[in-house]
Amino acid sequence: MKDTDYKGINTLIRTYELRLLKSEDMERLLKAESLRAALEMLRTTDYDFDIETVINSKDFNGFLMAHLHDVYQELYELAPEPELLDLFTLRYSYHNLKVMFKERFLDEQHDDLLIPIGEMSLESLRNLVETGESSQAHPIMVEAVQALKTEFEESGRIEAVTVYMDTYYLRHLRAVTDEVNYPSVTEIADTIIDMYNLTSVVRSQNQDKPRSHLYTLLSSAGSIAKQDIIDESINGSVAIIRKLYAGKAYSGRLESVINDNKVNTLKLDQLMNELIHEVVSDGFYQAFGPLPLLGYIYAKETEVTNLRLILVGKDNGISEDILRERVRLVYGS
Repeated sequence: MKDTDYKGINTLIRTYELRLLKSEDMERLLKAESLRAALEMLRTTDYDFDIETVINSKDFNGFLMAHLHDVYQELYELAPEPELLDLFTLRYSYHNLKVMFKERFLDEQHDDLLIPIGEMSLESLRNLVETGESSQAHPIMVEAVQALKTEFEESGRIEAVTVYMDTYYLRHLRAVTDEVNYPSVTEIADTIIDMYNLTSVVRSQNQDKPRSHLYTLLSSAGSIAKQDIIDESINGSVAIIRKLYAGKAYSGRLESVINDNKVNTLKLDQLMNELIHEVVSDGFYQAFGPLPLLGYIYAKETEVTNLRLILVGKDNGISEDILRERVRLVYGS
C-alpha cells in the first residue's frame, strides 16, 4: 500500500490529536487535591463517565477501556490497512485468550478481566477456545489455541497458558509487521520482541530456572537469534546486553538499566516505551504513511495508562512527586 493511501485518515487524525490531553492537562491532574477533583477535571474532556458512580465503584479501568475500545472500533473501520492496528491490539486478544483458557482449565469465572479490544470480539475468541477452530482468526492464533490445548492435555501445566500465548502473540506480531512491510512498524516489533526476550532471561535467572527453560520461554521472532541469547545466557543477562545488543541504536541506553551487575526489568520496560514513543512521534510531523495513525493510537494508549495511574494514585493518597516520576511521555512532547 502506498503512503499516499493514508492521506485521508491522516487528515482526520490531525483533528483527533487536538483532543488528546496535553502535558499541561496531565500536570493539572497530578496537582488535583483529591480523586474527586481529578475526576471533575477529566469529566470536561472526551471521557464519558458518571463521577459518583466511579467514586463509589473505584472502577477506573471500566470507563477508560470503554473509551479506548470506541477509539479502536472507529479506526478499524477507517484504516486503509486495519491489520496495522493489530500492532497494539493483539496483546489484548492474547490476554483474553489467557483469561479464557484459565477459566476453562481451572473451572473459574473471570469475566471482569476480559478487555473488549481487538479485531475479534470476545464471543469469537471464546468460540475459538471452545472449538479450536475459526475462519475469522489468523492461522497463527488458531495454531496457538490448538497447541495449548494439546500441551495442557498432555502435561496439565497451567503455566503453559502464559508461555504459549506470549510466544504465539510475538509470532503473530511479527507476521503482521512482515505483511505491512513498513520500516518503522518493523522497528517497533523488533523493540517489543527483543525487549521481551531480554526481560524473560533476566526474570528466568532471578528465579533460578534452568537454562533449558529458555527454549520454551523465548521468542524466535526477534531480530536477535534466540539460540544466541540462550548460548550467551550462561554468562548472565549483562553479558547478553553488552554482546548481543551492542549493535542496536539504543545499546548505550541499555547501560542505564544495569546496576551492580544486575538488570532492572522495570527500567527495561520504561526504555521500551521510550523507544516506541520516539518511533511513533515521527508521525506527528508526517502527512503520509501509517505513522500518524500509529502515533495517535500510541498516544491514546499512553494517555489511558497515565490516567489510570493518576486516578489510582489519587485514590490511594500517593504523592504528586511519585506519580509524576511514573507518568509516561505525552505524544508530541
